[in-house]
Amino acid sequence: MREAFAKHKVLSVLVVLLLLTNLFLVFFIVMKKPAPPGRGSHPSRGEVMQLLEKEVGFSKDQLESYRQLKEQHWDRMKPSFTGMRNAKDGFYKLLSLSSVPDSVVNAMADTIAARQKQIDLQTFRHFQQVRALCTPEQQPRFDSVVQLVLKKMNGPWRKGPPKVDSTRRQPAPDR
Repeated sequence: MREAFAKHKVLSVLVVLLLLTNLFLVFFIVMKKPAPPGRGSHPSRGEVMQLLEKEVGFSKDQLESYRQLKEQHWDRMKPSFTGMRNAKDGFYKLLSLSSVPDSVVNAMADTIAARQKQIDLQTFRHFQQVRALCTPEQQPRFDSVVQLVLKKMNGPWRKGPPKVDSTRRQPAPDR
């Protein structure tokens, strides 16, 4: 057996190296911790409080006022989100019907639009209330932070220009 290793030293080193690389890879796949909740397109509620404290400079009293506003806001928003989810479920259940009048589709789409409008208005008012907690010196920093939070809330599709639809035929470039 030693003779085989001696004859093929380079090959033996490569096999050992590949084995170690595979073990290293398996170790990191198994040992990798899952991402903490709230990491993704939507900022977690605790993350917003940290931003207000560290980036805007909220005091303990301001953070407590924010916490109360946040609880009130979510108490108002939960029914809105439930209504939106139900409206969308009903809308997409129409797909299972063989024939749906356009008037029904449009009426349900209008219901979804009205619910989305309510959600956006409530969210806007909430951020106005949070901004009112800021001192005049904190307001510019808050304005920057809230834009970052809103970009995260709007999801990844808002990052950059829309992608090209591969199902549409692209015009030939001008020469």
